[in-house]
Amino acid sequence: MTMAGGGGAAAAANAKKKKKMGEEKLIIMSEKVRFIDILSLLLLRRPITSYHFVDAGDATAAAAGELGSTPGEWLVALTEIIQKALAAAYYPAKYLGAAVEFFLNFVSLNGGVIGILWNIVRFKLVIPLNREAPNFRSMIAMIDGRTELKPMKPAATAGVEDDDLESGGCAAAGVPLIRRHLVDGEHLLAEQYSISELTFNFVGFYSCWNRSTNLVVAGNGGRGAEFIGSETTQAFVMTERATDAAAIVVAFRGTEPFNMQDWSTDVNLSWLGMAAMGHVHVGFLKALGLQEVDAKDAAGATPTPASSLGGALAAAFPALLAFHGEADVVSRIAAVHTYGQPRVGDATFAGFLAANAATPVAFQRVVYRYDIVPRVPFDVPPVADFRHGGTCVYYDGWYAGRTLAAGEDAPNKNYFNPKYIVSMYGNAWGDLFKAMFLWAKEGKDYREGPVSIVYRAAGLLFPGLASHSPRDYVNAIRLGHVAPKEA
Repeated sequence: MTMAGGGGAAAAANAKKKKKMGEEKLIIMSEKVRFIDILSLLLLRRPITSYHFVDAGDATAAAAGELGSTPGEWLVALTEIIQKALAAAYYPAKYLGAAVEFFLNFVSLNGGVIGILWNIVRFKLVIPLNREAPNFRSMIAMIDGRTELKPMKPAATAGVEDDDLESGGCAAAGVPLIRRHLVDGEHLLAEQYSISELTFNFVGFYSCWNRSTNLVVAGNGGRGAEFIGSETTQAFVMTERATDAAAIVVAFRGTEPFNMQDWSTDVNLSWLGMAAMGHVHVGFLKALGLQEVDAKDAAGATPTPASSLGGALAAAFPALLAFHGEADVVSRIAAVHTYGQPRVGDATFAGFLAANAATPVAFQRVVYRYDIVPRVPFDVPPVADFRHGGTCVYYDGWYAGRTLAAGEDAPNKNYFNPKYIVSMYGNAWGDLFKAMFLWAKEGKDYREGPVSIVYRAAGLLFPGLASHSPRDYVNAIRLGHVAPKEA
């Protein structure tokens, strides 16, 4: 959007008058937070930037000093308590996850308990030691073991026009569902939400090695930079057919249940000012190639992306392409669809892609129930002003969806509002019972196994955790109906 000279001057003047946090950067080093610091956040009135575990830009520190005590610091304290718990659980969860996945694959690949005994007798016992093997399934795959996309409509119903894509309909037998999504062979229909149900040709899986910086305390008491590397960004690339493809889909892997680093990244409040792109979550920038948080040139600090979490990366990826002037690539992005996406940046970032794309990019965000991930990082202005962008399709009840108004957040936006406790636990119980009996109405493809049921039962202790599951998102796309957008 372009402003006339007078309007731009007025906006600049207003910006100077209104002091707020959000310039340059705010990095919270959770490993340095002590118990006394958490108490101080809860009880004392002092600027967040005055704490030893916070690295803030000069403008950020100056604004914080003028503001004094910053509202919402109890959410900052809560975030750091969560970070401490996640850090303590990192290795136990890692080894527990490895043991659970090994056991489940061992039972599955040998055909159950009887199959294990039979394979022992035949000396053909399968020991799933190679996690990279094609037949090794992750915990997510164990929760939802469906590998086939929505089947084509039977020939007897070909030509029926009243089926909608939200309920898995298809115009004609034998025609891939993606054909209904294409307009002139190029653009995906913005109003459809069933991109997860397309027929694809698999191109490849890419695990990207991220070399980024973590701020650490040097031996002399000053801050230094430590380069770390890990394969934390994975993406799948698919096309709608093997040759002469009209559509290419890049899908980023999401948060893994036993990976505490993924969960820690999701809730982290640290952000970095990226000039015109606004304030962006540091963890997701690192996953896409951020080199250093102290660089004066924002473009130089983030090389053009070549590749938790998945939804966050899907939202940040095209924005970074636009930021680096990759207009040709951005113009070919027909749509961005995310499922259970955490917040990525502030209001400026939320509107950056739409404002800098030559052609409109349909950005659809799907949220199921009280899924905790779309409700983090906490929106805690002025400390951390995280906002969602795009159009939100919110599913509640029995996969009943509605399109939220522009700027509207899903209910209980920061997750810990006490007035939603009864509703959250009620939803958890409802989802558990629905999982047990949904197959009787919808067919065997919706019968859930013991792993999925146990995972849902975890929601009885921590509502919202079990809602972050591909099973409910796929079910919502297949079975749900989206009500017309309210005016």
